[in-house]
Amino acid sequence: MKKILLFLILPFIGFSQGINFSTASSLQEARAEAIKQNKLLFMEIYAPDCHICNSFKGVFTQPAVGAVYNKNFVNYQLDIRNPANQMVLKQAGIIVNATPTFVFFEPKSMKIVQARIFGEKENTVTMVNGLGAKAANPAEQASQFPKRLAAGEKNPGMLLNYAEYARITGDTLSNIKAMNAYIALLKPVQYSSQSTFNLMQVALMSHDNRLFDYFIRNLNYYNSIFDPSVVRMIYENIFQITLTSSRATQLGDAGISKLKVQMAKTGLDRSSIVRRTWMVESDMLFKQRKASQAMKVIDELINSMPGALGPKENQFLCDYVKGKTKDAAALKKAKSNWCLYGTK
Repeated sequence: MKKILLFLILPFIGFSQGINFSTASSLQEARAEAIKQNKLLFMEIYAPDCHICNSFKGVFTQPAVGAVYNKNFVNYQLDIRNPANQMVLKQAGIIVNATPTFVFFEPKSMKIVQARIFGEKENTVTMVNGLGAKAANPAEQASQFPKRLAAGEKNPGMLLNYAEYARITGDTLSNIKAMNAYIALLKPVQYSSQSTFNLMQVALMSHDNRLFDYFIRNLNYYNSIFDPSVVRMIYENIFQITLTSSRATQLGDAGISKLKVQMAKTGLDRSSIVRRTWMVESDMLFKQRKASQAMKVIDELINSMPGALGPKENQFLCDYVKGKTKDAAALKKAKSNWCLYGTK
């Protein structure tokens, strides 16, 4: 009797399968497959040596996951360590902060309909299928996020989904709106929870909110309960994003001052802070027609340098000032101090 049961069960096991990943040699080939099959395109961005990515392999083989993904998507895996793939991501407007990152496209337009970064403890059938179901449901796709936020929706899952999507697509303004709405739901006791700590790693894009303020004020506590190297990575990433995003030019005097104070609280010395902030600050001052103040910022930069400027550095400052202002005094100073010793 046992042999008969085993014989009956084994064929069903044999026909069960997890996600059927495409063997396409490029994203464009996978896109063509998705268009031909009239399905959405799912792309897992991974790294071969990423232990979190590897932990998802078992989930991908589950029949329940295969049932959702094989029905709705053409599935493709992209190795981020490949330089050519990094260019593909750049062209698609995708910013990868961690792996694995899941991205879902409408293949004809290559519009991103869902995206999320997955953490180590999220390698479950429920989590993976949950995101797949949202990607396949027009009401849960990214195009609906702005409308739902504007309507006052306070669903934490939607707000986090929106914030992560916005960070992956480099939409700083939308990220800030979604994150501020989510942070407003948090109680102070939740600021140092594991889930909030993880959130700061994958979704936060701004230094100007009460969560990051709390984080900076309590760095010693965060260092005592989490890996200090990850704590540092979080504030370094936020400072970098703040200074390089499209929103950097809108910081204003108060925003730059606040950023400098936060940097100082992390232990950065004044010279390091100047070298990080000088360009954003001087650019802002030039736009405000405060050329003399902008030139003082540049002077402070030069004084913070460990050695004398070389020809390339002099030429850069010469071109920078000439490109930012028509102020006679500023141009005269640039010509006599930097243009004279540049490479041209």
